[in-house]
Amino acid sequence: MEIRFWGTRGSIPSPGPQTLEFGGNTSCLEVILASGRRIVIDAGTGIRPLGEHLQTSVATVRFHLLLTHNHWDHLLGLPFFAPIYREDTEIMVDGWPLAFQALTRIFDDHMGDGFFPVAWDQLKASISFINRLARGPLLLDDVRIDAIPLNHPQGCLGFRFREMDHTMVFITDNELGLGDGHRFGDFVHFVRGCDLLIHDAQYLPEEIEDHRGWGHSTYEEAVSLALEGGVKRLILTHHDPNRSDAQVREIVVRARRQVAARQGALKLEAAREGDIYRLPEIIPLKKRSPAAAPRNRNQKIQEG
Repeated sequence: MEIRFWGTRGSIPSPGPQTLEFGGNTSCLEVILASGRRIVIDAGTGIRPLGEHLQTSVATVRFHLLLTHNHWDHLLGLPFFAPIYREDTEIMVDGWPLAFQALTRIFDDHMGDGFFPVAWDQLKASISFINRLARGPLLLDDVRIDAIPLNHPQGCLGFRFREMDHTMVFITDNELGLGDGHRFGDFVHFVRGCDLLIHDAQYLPEEIEDHRGWGHSTYEEAVSLALEGGVKRLILTHHDPNRSDAQVREIVVRARRQVAARQGALKLEAAREGDIYRLPEIIPLKKRSPAAAPRNRNQKIQEG
């Protein structure tokens, strides 16, 4: 299983010189199974560069699109995904049921109620909603994909991929809320023993009280979940749009201190656009270029 980040930001795209290292595009993750089957999670603005990549790297674009929920930052990239304007493209949509309805409403409905000049029925690609994950596991080749409802306004789903003996879990837009429960035990069970956990960590502990009920977690909560669940590697994602690269790096430093204080063996980093991971190795296969992602030379960061 190969995992590639195309969008790591939350809430709204945040391009600019302060987000070159971790990226400014909103949520989009590409997963390629051992069979070669492609799965894309979310259609944030990161799906636009994915589309450009697919136009030049594969003969026919065909994949499952799993939508976590129906908020704008996870959908607004699809109108700019070039393969949807090709007749040989096939997209099978699954995930949160209301997300597919919201996706179609982005496009014009011939009554002036859309948000994009092209109408949904004018798209050349074949796009269908299979609606499987909300009712049970989705089985693709030798991979089982399970879903879990998350703590997020208007609803959201997290996904667990199991391929042979290896497991990847993707949970974005989830308020763990350690202080008052919020089904924390359910999430521990869902991530138990996974090789790679990708989890929302939008807020700092000192920010969360002003954002309770918004459906996001702190890095402390994500780390606690990973440690309780015996996770091997944690990647923090859904970076706040106001967070600079330097501030995201500081979150990683603080999170690693938390792991060390609890004498954990958890490996940890923040999601970066372009980074590729492969199970079972769980090592980054591609890093951002040093020229595009300058580090503060006075800041030492322990590598995980």
